[in-house]
Amino acid sequence: MEKEIHYCPNEHGLMVVKKIPKNITFRGEEISIQEEIFVCEKCGIEVATIEQTAAIQDAISDAYRKKMGLLTGAEIREQRESLSLTQQELAKRTGVGIASIKRWENGIIQTKSMNISLKEAFQKIKVGNSYTGNRALSIPRIKLVMKEFEKELGESFLEEGDMMLFDAKYLWYADMIAFHRIGQSLTGATYAALPHGPQMNNYKELIGLIRDSDETEATPLTDEEKKIILRVALAFPKKQLAYEASHREEVWNKKTVGSTIPYSDAAKLTEIQT
Repeated sequence: MEKEIHYCPNEHGLMVVKKIPKNITFRGEEISIQEEIFVCEKCGIEVATIEQTAAIQDAISDAYRKKMGLLTGAEIREQRESLSLTQQELAKRTGVGIASIKRWENGIIQTKSMNISLKEAFQKIKVGNSYTGNRALSIPRIKLVMKEFEKELGESFLEEGDMMLFDAKYLWYADMIAFHRIGQSLTGATYAALPHGPQMNNYKELIGLIRDSDETEATPLTDEEKKIILRVALAFPKKQLAYEASHREEVWNKKTVGSTIPYSDAAKLTEIQT
């Protein structure tokens, strides 16, 4: 950082740079950091430059990540470089976009699930399961997601006698986009290319279980997951639109009937912005 000179706003003359230990609460956790800022030795007023403020934010991020057992930005960068991986290559290993890798290396805090994916990628382990979207199948969560779609669309899901011909298209789009954006599907469902479009594997056996499940037993949807569901609902305000869009997707129509559609195909969707 370039040497800068700052004067006390209370007209006490030159301020000096000091390293000051601070205890703060961040995301409900008590963490300790060391701030490097300008301090007036007469009145004690503290002033931080833009560069110092950015450094403080990085220190907070790193202190929090260390306390929570997450890789820091420097650790992600160092481990990536030690394996001679580009950011794009690491993104491919972890199943996320390169923008996520850049953000994590520059101070944005990754989730615990993505931290696991990063560690596995550094160990040269294929991350998660590209067929379940890095999540174990949760029947109650499938129902929870469909209930959220009901709220956003004003239409009923899981009606008696309905084989999810249309409902499953919303579920598929939401799961695929969630995997692409946050590295994990919403439900853990696997999907196959069937004659009527993308559909859950073994859906005939699952429909009754989903209807009878208690969605309150599912892990609550995060705000980001709700935004993904809203994104899909806004893109396809009518069920017929979601059905028709799914049939235009090459990740479905270029598959042989019965073959699995992996979550790695999420980046290839064309009918909705991922």
